[in-house]
Amino acid sequence: MFFLHTATGTYNSGKLYAAEGCAQTRAAVKNISAKRAREIMGISNDVFILDVRTKEEYNECHIKGANLIPIQDLEQNVNKIPKDKTVIVHCAKGKRSAKACGMLEDKGLKELYNMEGGINQWKAEGFPVEKPY
Repeated sequence: MFFLHTATGTYNSGKLYAAEGCAQTRAAVKNISAKRAREIMGISNDVFILDVRTKEEYNECHIKGANLIPIQDLEQNVNKIPKDKTVIVHCAKGKRSAKACGMLEDKGLKELYNMEGGINQWKAEGFPVEKPY
């Protein structure tokens, strides 16, 4: 994982804090742009794309290969997220995914990245999404 982090030049472009203002959960979240997320997805097979939106949002459109675990179901399904892969978390705009990253960090996952701007930014960049037929 460290090699991927170093070789891809992934960086911490800022910090968000899950549950801002809550003294109990102050997990630092590493943010990456949609462009950087796509670059990482393109160069590594060891990436798990986690979509924490609702099933309805996911069914409207989603990133190819994304794994849906709505944020409200995340704690009960943490075992479905591989600990040996880089995890890129996204939602619609970035708020829920930042919170999800904090939750996952508290559960022991290390290579976590919040995709800033979520799928809205992904689409704004012109990156492909899958839609139901």
